[in-house]
Amino acid sequence: MAKDPVCGMNVDEKTAKIKSEHAGKTYYFCNINCKQSFDKNPSKYVK
Repeated sequence: MAKDPVCGMNVDEKTAKIKSEHAGKTYYFCNINCKQSFDKNPSKYVK
């Protein structure tokens, strides 16, 4: 399981349809709103 970097919810990488690439890593999201927040400012959510 991956953790949605925005809300912290667990997301199954195998079935996740919503994802983004940042700095060579794939991030998975529980919904489109989390993805949009991440895409606007990834450095806010990536340590």
